[in-house]
Amino acid sequence: MNMKNSELAVFCISKLGTPYIMGTNGKEFTQSKYNDLCKRNPAGWFTDKRKSGIKKWIGIPTTDCHGLIEWFVRTRTGASYDTTADGAFTAAKVKGDIKTIPEMPGVCVRYKGHVGVYIGGGYVVEARGYDYGVCITKLAGRGWTHWYQHPKIEYTDKTIPAPYGTITKRSSKTDIMWLQINLNRAIIEGKLQIPLLVVDGVWGTKTLTALRAFKKLAADKSQSCGEETQKELTA
Repeated sequence: MNMKNSELAVFCISKLGTPYIMGTNGKEFTQSKYNDLCKRNPAGWFTDKRKSGIKKWIGIPTTDCHGLIEWFVRTRTGASYDTTADGAFTAAKVKGDIKTIPEMPGVCVRYKGHVGVYIGGGYVVEARGYDYGVCITKLAGRGWTHWYQHPKIEYTDKTIPAPYGTITKRSSKTDIMWLQINLNRAIIEGKLQIPLLVVDGVWGTKTLTALRAFKKLAADKSQSCGEETQKELTA
């Protein structure tokens, strides 16, 4: 089964807020898994403080950084997949210095021992750590050294799929994030001369201002992002 880059990006966005536990990959965190991980204590991660804190997550899905990608692959194929962040980078055929990262969702970004998934517009979804869980971070300033096309993913899409219907301030957080990501893409490509937006799914003044600026290019005067504007954003 083909697994496209845009689908990986959308999947990772859908898992925002998932708790981080090293050695997990989206399966329900059980007492037996807790006992096993605490006994093995990979990389010394399971400190007394963390052992106490993660007990509250027994019974729900948890993940670590590459586990988020493993979760996606397992969901799509039904097959178990287990490797490390560094192992995936080593196996990748297409990769480069972070300064050359393409504007393409689903591209992986990494530094030694850690991986995130670029979603476009200058933002990354990553299972960042115990204190953060799965969260959105800016591409800049996180210390990423390389980008790569994950060996399990097919890279064909330039952006994540457009929402169904018109995007307004009453739309879902995911739909507004789509808009912010693609407005940022237009900014990165030089179509708009304004600062990058914060990708947070909130329809604020800056998002509306950026949309209005883009609509002058798209000749769309409404106060929402309809299908024609969406096509212009992803052209």
